[in-house]
Amino acid sequence: MARFAIIEVNDSLTIAQVTPGQLPEDTARQERGALVDPCIYRSYDQACEVLHGMQRRDAERLGEHASLV
Repeated sequence: MARFAIIEVNDSLTIAQVTPGQLPEDTARQERGALVDPCIYRSYDQACEVLHGMQRRDAERLGEHASLV
């Protein structure tokens, strides 16, 4: 069964497939990135939903911060 993790590579968030028997941290290192979310997702779609939620929250935070300047 495929599992997926959200990682950061080159200042960009992405989804990586975790090889069976491998830890998500190892997958992130293998991709020369960092694990962003400790959760493992059972489907690519589920990981996408969470990733888009993270991006929306970041955009909202940046918008709020920009309005304070």
